[in-house]
Amino acid sequence: MWVRIRAAGVLANAQKADVLPVAHKLAEACAQAGITLCTQAWLRETLGDARIGLYDQLNPDTAVDLLIVLGGDGTLLRAMPQAVALGVPMLAVNLGHMGFLTELDPRSGRAAEDALMQAAYALAKGAYTLEQRMLLSVRVPDHPPMLALNDAVIARDSLGRALHMEAYMRDALVDRYMADGLVVSTPTGSTAYSLSAGGPAVAPDVPCMVLTPICPHSLRARAVVLSADSVLSIRCQGQDQGDEEARDALLTVDGQPALRLAPGAWVTVCRAAESAGFVRLKESNFFDLLRFKLAEWSQ
Repeated sequence: MWVRIRAAGVLANAQKADVLPVAHKLAEACAQAGITLCTQAWLRETLGDARIGLYDQLNPDTAVDLLIVLGGDGTLLRAMPQAVALGVPMLAVNLGHMGFLTELDPRSGRAAEDALMQAAYALAKGAYTLEQRMLLSVRVPDHPPMLALNDAVIARDSLGRALHMEAYMRDALVDRYMADGLVVSTPTGSTAYSLSAGGPAVAPDVPCMVLTPICPHSLRARAVVLSADSVLSIRCQGQDQGDEEARDALLTVDGQPALRLAPGAWVTVCRAAESAGFVRLKESNFFDLLRFKLAEWSQ
């Protein structure tokens, strides 16, 4: 038995077609279960029904027990830093395609509506489990540290030109790369870009980082699994060294807007002190989910 949820924040992706009907069902379910919701101004104004218990705009000082995310995996990745700042776990409601990290998919039929009601009562009773996921801390000079639930990606900013990079684990050279880029992923992110680039699928409870080259120009360059306690430093020397018009590389953390890296800049990646909490309402098996989602992904 965990904390009984009394107040929950709601972050929703306004671009999802089903967001408003699902938000209505969620609000009604939470009202019946005695859970007060706090959400974004646009969603509160759109719902506009006082009986569903929405109050005030969600902000970093809001006292909530949980953050409910309505969207797909991308919405969840964008919401993660706010959940960490609030110090609360997330409940992810899938309105996207893959939904690898989501817990509920309430988009069709009476059974889906009942699932939201059952979820609300379970939250109010504290009848759920918490799963903690490892985060990465990503640092570049003159920029605030960034948190990654999935990955940090260094990639070229134009087609047809390779990046020259070298990776160090503390003072030890891991390898030098000429490639389209490098992915540093968490176990959670191992089934995302890293997997597409040829990296391994890693169970989420394995404490590690995965370093995966993207389209390397060498047959010996392979993904490397590193200890979660590693401090990984990557130096990007820009694109083809003989190109006088070489442009900078780009750093993307969890798919958010890219940060341009100057040639020679260092990117440092290590395990973050924080972790991301996920509310689980039912027992799940990572390998069942992996098989199902990868089969779905291949269609």
